[in-house]
Amino acid sequence: MACTGWAQGASVTLVVQVSNGTANGTTVVGDAVTLQVFQHQELRTSFEAEVGASGEAVFENFPTGAHLVAIARVKHQNMAFRGRPVSLAPGGGSASTVVQVFDVSTDASPLSVGTHHIKIAVAERALQFTEYMQLQNASDMAITGSKRDAQDRPMVIEIMLPAGARNLTPSAYFEQSALVATDTGFYDTLAVPPGEHQITFSYVLDIDRQTTDIMKKISLPTSELGVFWEGGRARLTGLGEPEGRLANAEGVPVEYYQRRNVQAGEQISFQVSGFNVKTSDTETWIILAVVFAVIFAVALWRSWTGSTASPRAA
Repeated sequence: MACTGWAQGASVTLVVQVSNGTANGTTVVGDAVTLQVFQHQELRTSFEAEVGASGEAVFENFPTGAHLVAIARVKHQNMAFRGRPVSLAPGGGSASTVVQVFDVSTDASPLSVGTHHIKIAVAERALQFTEYMQLQNASDMAITGSKRDAQDRPMVIEIMLPAGARNLTPSAYFEQSALVATDTGFYDTLAVPPGEHQITFSYVLDIDRQTTDIMKKISLPTSELGVFWEGGRARLTGLGEPEGRLANAEGVPVEYYQRRNVQAGEQISFQVSGFNVKTSDTETWIILAVVFAVIFAVALWRSWTGSTASPRAA
């Protein structure tokens, strides 16, 4: 395919090599390839092609320029698979990238979690959660969801969060545009490729009382679940005695709790307490306004009753 109309410098021929990583998998010939061009992380343009009989999609006269990067996406069995970014620095010649696709299955039984760590740090009137998961797909197929949402998107991995969690921030593995928030957490709509994947995300839980009950539901079978508590003067109870005590990089004491072989659907529950919850400025002004209103009403009543009462005898 010839790419025209957007060249900044000397052009290149870019070859996208596509292979199927599933044993005895279906052919990739005819799979759609989208090549997106980014500059400073901003999408500038995209081109389309199909995988030919050689297992390649060829983009001729492809534009080059400073800080240009191309990312190839291949759609196989209605799932998109992405290759690594390719630099398109000026210089001409040719470039290539490889995209491995997999046949797709809705059987989620090969999915599990090796290590799942939950770090909880105390901030002002809030708890900051950071979760790290080793997501494992033991098969040689990409796993998608058997359930579909109202927009016909597959619900692949459902992750539950404690009630009241806000400000979800994924920082590894997940693509923000593929995540869907729910009342109980969120789910991912992209298929899980074979192998092990490092998942990281964070969120905030506001604290409005001295003792708060927290419940976390586990979505996938998990070999090792660890809770790291950076509570300062606050306390965590309900998980038994800590496995150990250490300190983080800033010297803050950390308690470590561990559970092994946690089953899908199992819940862990604990309490955090010892917070000095202060009344907010808004709440303070509301209370003061009520107090002043009562004082004013009493003063007005006394003034009125004093002006209408009979004079005292001398």
